Formats: sequence, C-alpha cells, structure tokens
Amino acid sequence: MQNLEGKNAIITGGSRGIGFHTALNLAKEGVNVAIMGRDEKALEEAKSEIAKTGVEVIAISADVSDEGGVQSAVKEVKEKFDSIDILINNAGMMGSGPFLESKTEDFEKMMQVNVFGMYHMLQAVLPGMVEQKSGDVVNVASVSGLRSGPGGSLYSATKFAVIGMTEGLLKEMRPHNIRVSYLTPSAVNTSLIGNTKLQEETMTQPEDIADIIVNNLKIHPRTLVKNTEMWATNPLEK
Repeated sequence: MQNLEGKNAIITGGSRGIGFHTALNLAKEGVNVAIMGRDEKALEEAKSEIAKTGVEVIAISADVSDEGGVQSAVKEVKEKFDSIDILINNAGMMGSGPFLESKTEDFEKMMQVNVFGMYHMLQAVLPGMVEQKSGDVVNVASVSGLRSGPGGSLYSATKFAVIGMTEGLLKEMRPHNIRVSYLTPSAVNTSLIGNTKLQEETMTQPEDIADIIVNNLKIHPRTLVKNTEMWATNPLEK
C-alpha cells in the first residue's frame, strides 16, 4: 500500500455525505484537500472539521455545472497547491418518477450536474495530471448506472453516461500513469436518498464509501481497481 501523505486532492460535493467523509479520511492520511460545493455555510463547517487533522484545507463555493466557475475554482486550487494528485468527482443530484410525467428542464439539469459537471472537472484537472505523469481520478456513479428500474430512467441515463465516459477515459489515461476508476454504490444513507423504506442504521453509510475510496487510492500505483460496486449487507425495511 502506498502512503498518501503530502498529496493534494479536490473533492466535489465535499461539504456533506460521501464527499465530506472522503475529504476527512484523506486528511487523516495527511492529504491536503480542497472541497467544492454550493452551500457556503456547510463548506465552512466542513472545512473547520477537516482542518482539525492538521492538513491544509481549501473550501470553494462553486457549481460544477458552471464551466467558468469550475475553471476558476480549479485555478484557485492550483495557485495554493503545488499539484493536484487526486480528483474525487462526487457532486451529483438525484431524481425519480414516471418517465411520462418528467420534464425536459429537470432532465437537462440532472445531466448538467451529473454528467457535464464531471466533464468540466475532468477538463480542468486532467491536463495537469498528464503533465506530471501521475494522478488518481474517482468518479462516483451508481448501481443505477448498471441497471435501472421503474421511475429511475432519467437518473440512470446520467449514471450510464458517467460509466461510459469513465470507461473510455480510463484507457486514454493509462499511458500517462493516471488511474481513472468509478464507484457504483447502491442506496447510501445521505441527504440525496430522499424518502426510503429502509432502516437508516442498516443502510450503507457515507463513511463506508469513504473508506473504500481511500483504501483503493492506497493500493500500489501499478494496479488499478476499475470499478467497485457496494451494497448494504442486509438492509431492513421499516
């Protein structure tokens, strides 16, 4: 396992849930972190908590669907960190409902955040990783990107797109010594999940996903874990 101490990371959606716990776990490994999100109050609270680990922490308010905002945010990180070694594309939104009741604007917004937001981040960060001939990218997809169900067609479409983009990018980046991978978690107990019939204590927790992300990053750089699919062991209904 490699030592992550001294590396620098950007985590989108980093103020809460999977993003926050991943940032916190990376900080405990000695990684300097930049967290991005839209809620300035939540960002500052997360920054204060992460800073207790002693690493350098940057909190930037930005919307990943805004290409200009992403470029500015990444530029700010590059000015403060010597390099960007890790990118965790975690920001996303969910939506569900009957296909024939859906609205074009809702689908477009979901695509802008889940797919184009990731695209903007990759375009801003990857050139530096190619130049330094190293880096790790983790794209948070979903088990809904592997299979869909009633009410989930639009959300699944965005996550299928994330997986397709990641699969191609993985092969393009390997010659540059850059590992690109994706996660496909099942239901995770975060604010995004909305109403659920599952008992929260039996669901996969955001800190569980964070553990997996960090452990995968610690694997020797010569080896890549392309995809990790995670399920709760035995989720119970209320």
